[in-house]
Amino acid sequence: MNKRVIIADDHTIMTEGLVMLLKNIDGYDVVKIAHDGEEVIEYLSNNPADLILMDINMPKLDGIEATEIIKSKYPKTKILILSMHDKEGYIKNAIQAGADGYVLKNTDKEELILAIEFLIAGKTYFSQEVTSKLVSKLRMNEPNQGIMLSKRERAILQLLSDGYTSSEIAKKITASRHTVETYRKNLLIKFDARNVSELVKKSINTGFID
Repeated sequence: MNKRVIIADDHTIMTEGLVMLLKNIDGYDVVKIAHDGEEVIEYLSNNPADLILMDINMPKLDGIEATEIIKSKYPKTKILILSMHDKEGYIKNAIQAGADGYVLKNTDKEELILAIEFLIAGKTYFSQEVTSKLVSKLRMNEPNQGIMLSKRERAILQLLSDGYTSSEIAKKITASRHTVETYRKNLLIKFDARNVSELVKKSINTGFID
């Protein structure tokens, strides 16, 4: 039986290219083309899928959030992040969300096919560029080598970058202002930032937020 594949990307040229690629490989059927994370989750609520080729930057619900939800509900569905972003933050966020692999969009078709086959076989696959990016952060002389963010920290970081105050964030996430202040201080420490402005700049530069 052919493996059921969902393509989640809001760029038509990209999705058309992926459809053509999979049509030329035996054993795969593209059963859904989604343009945002919500479409993927809605489809999965009534239909199974073996593999999702997931972009990160999509409207409504991005690829990271969608991956987190899908992996919690459908852990057997494999997710390959296919992104143009090679920054540390994007990669770490994807791994934390539960992605089974991460390949850059500029990869050649042979590597993409290899990545797909690895995931279907129950393995993980991260392209050489992605692996190198992570390994470089493990070197002791590299700054920010240990930055890992929880789902709540990512949410607060995004709200801070959007210009919300601690009080406004507290209302949005249903928490106390003191709790938000504590998260903010911890984020400043993690990014070695002196203030929120520097925190936002560093988090954008490293790809932890858009």
